[in-house]
Amino acid sequence: MMAPLKHVRGLEFAADVGYVDFLSRVNRVEEEARRNGSWDAPHPWLNLFVSARDIADFDRAVIKGMLADGIDGPMLVYPMLKSKWDPNTSVALPEGEVFYLVALLRFCRSGGPAVDELVAQNGAILRACRANGYDYKAYFPSYRGEADWARHFGAARWRRFVDRKARYDPLAILAPGQKIFPRVPASVAV
Repeated sequence: MMAPLKHVRGLEFAADVGYVDFLSRVNRVEEEARRNGSWDAPHPWLNLFVSARDIADFDRAVIKGMLADGIDGPMLVYPMLKSKWDPNTSVALPEGEVFYLVALLRFCRSGGPAVDELVAQNGAILRACRANGYDYKAYFPSYRGEADWARHFGAARWRRFVDRKARYDPLAILAPGQKIFPRVPASVAV
């Protein structure tokens, strides 16, 4: 069945499940996490978009290397097409038509790694992606400053993002959440 697909050999994993079971796979993990109490603890998930060009190297270095002992939760890897995403949204995507969602849905389980360890490992994964020159983007990233956000979006998309922010939220009312823009004091904005 997979022979005609254009994919990276060795990355495939097949499980024969029914359609409803497939749709409910993450829901079952959530139900188990609620039962064992880990749903109420922090769960430092990491969602990345990795270009098709780099997914095999990412698999070797990150999934089979840094994450060889598992992630304390499910890992989802799905191919996606850039042309199916609305280019008018503010999401940042890798270059190229095909990229992969790599979702590390981690939970802090009793006796497992502490949240600080998992957050540190997420940071190490992001640093490895940068150091190896992978074409990737974090989905729902958490950056500390404007320079990081500008690098995330790229020059042209960053300018568009800044322009839209100035046009639709000139007082930066929505600014504090993602720490992209500082809030403008009311005395300055008037």
